[in-house]
Amino acid sequence: MIIRTLAILILVAAILGGSGYFAYEYFLKPAKLDIQEKKMPQPTPPPDPSIAAFEALKPHLGQETPEAQAAFEGFLNAYPASPMAPAARAAIGKINAARILSTEISPEKTAYSVVSGDSLVKIAAKHKSGAELIYRANRLATINLKIGQVLVIPKLATSLVVDRAANTVTLLNGGAFVREYPLKSLKLPPSAAKGTVETKVTDKIAMNGTVRAAFGTKDFEGSERSVILGIPGVMLRGTPPAAADSTLPPMPSGIVLDPAEAEEIFVLTTKGTPVTIK
Repeated sequence: MIIRTLAILILVAAILGGSGYFAYEYFLKPAKLDIQEKKMPQPTPPPDPSIAAFEALKPHLGQETPEAQAAFEGFLNAYPASPMAPAARAAIGKINAARILSTEISPEKTAYSVVSGDSLVKIAAKHKSGAELIYRANRLATINLKIGQVLVIPKLATSLVVDRAANTVTLLNGGAFVREYPLKSLKLPPSAAKGTVETKVTDKIAMNGTVRAAFGTKDFEGSERSVILGIPGVMLRGTPPAAADSTLPPMPSGIVLDPAEAEEIFVLTTKGTPVTIK
């Protein structure tokens, strides 16, 4: 009887021991290993090669040469998802804008010789351009022209893309990238807050205080520039200036950028310029 009882106890112990072994091997041991792995220091990820590649391009920053542009474009082709891609696009944008607003002769510009009775406004209308664009591209010191004076007139077919997700405005010329501008604020009405919206520039206004200023007048210099879109109440403008006590006013509705960048878009667009909001 005692021997039989001992045999039963040994069998039960063997069964329980086997169960414990399997429980340990299949449940407790993996959990223990997971805890140990979490405590172990994780390997350092390899350095992003695009960071070093962009560092090598830093001597080109601030340059406005074809070589600098080619270098940054090559970087974007090689590393389109790099964290330095926005900086590369910014560098390309500055070069593109500088080339448009320069006296450089190129296939994208027309040479024009001033004749009697000409003015910048008349020349702009004749070439479906902008008077201020011609003024800036030729680095003029005055709006007064001389007969025989040769002007370069940029041939532009610009369009704008407002990207809600990226919080940017992109300027295109003939569908090609010119420059990307970061938004300071974007407040759109419900009709333009979702989906893709196609509109256009319906007007451009320069305001000096409460007075609308025309190009060439004394009030135009230092005026606040706004690009009016075909969506009621929506304009593209610069951030409003601070109050006399340095208090910053609230951001207005519409598409708000850095004042200098809003002014550049003002110069490089015309009435009818297509605008896509996506």
